[in-house]
Amino acid sequence: MVKKFIWYKKHIMFGSVLLLIAMLGPMVLLATILYYRYPDTAVSRMNQCIPPAISAISAWALCTSWLWFYLFNFYLSLPAFFLALALHIYATLKKLNPKLQRLNSALLLATFVIGLLSFFYFDI
Repeated sequence: MVKKFIWYKKHIMFGSVLLLIAMLGPMVLLATILYYRYPDTAVSRMNQCIPPAISAISAWALCTSWLWFYLFNFYLSLPAFFLALALHIYATLKKLNPKLQRLNSALLLATFVIGLLSFFYFDI
């Protein structure tokens, strides 16, 4: 029984890694689309890239936040959430792209709520 559980858990972890690899492409595409869809020419080129990157990282964290009950996903989802949160605070202080700030706030809030619900639901 224990051997079967270990085999099952190993394959779920491998499937999670493949899922995350498959999500990399759409996240880069999302950041690129948002970069060109909502240009902010009042700031430097580097600061223009920050809000779309926050959106992509937040979407990554949102898609993986329900997996936080696995220890492996603490290494993928939680750091992405904190990175997106730190960048969002920076973008808010610098007043970068208000349209994407609202989108990023909603994504980060949804990520936090889903992660919190999954923590309590899957608490082992």
